[in-house]
Amino acid sequence: MSDEVKESSATDGPFEKEGTQRAREVVNEGLAAARERFREVASEAKGQYGRIQGEVRKGADRAGEAARERYAQVSENVRGGYDKARKDFDDLSQNVNEYVRDNPGRSVVLAAGVGFVVGLLLRSRRDEI
Repeated sequence: MSDEVKESSATDGPFEKEGTQRAREVVNEGLAAARERFREVASEAKGQYGRIQGEVRKGADRAGEAARERYAQVSENVRGGYDKARKDFDDLSQNVNEYVRDNPGRSVVLAAGVGFVVGLLLRSRRDEI
């Protein structure tokens, strides 16, 4: 086998060596160009990734700020509603206390009537079961 390699290399002429050498050069030039193009594409992709990442971060920051503002508004509205309901309940409680002090007889009769009606409603449900 080594004889065949020697024979074939012995029969190679100067043009064949130059052709092989030129083919290597062309392949190497192609590889170098491909490597350079890959670097350019990778660099462009990295730049685009950075821009997209920045835009996503800005969008997330805006969304977070909007959520915080909305939470503050809702919290303030709930607090205001709670304060109003508490004030209304306090007023109602005070009005009932004044009515009971001013009209003790009527208050007892009214409470007995309400108790009787509630008892009838609960009794009718118990009978159905």
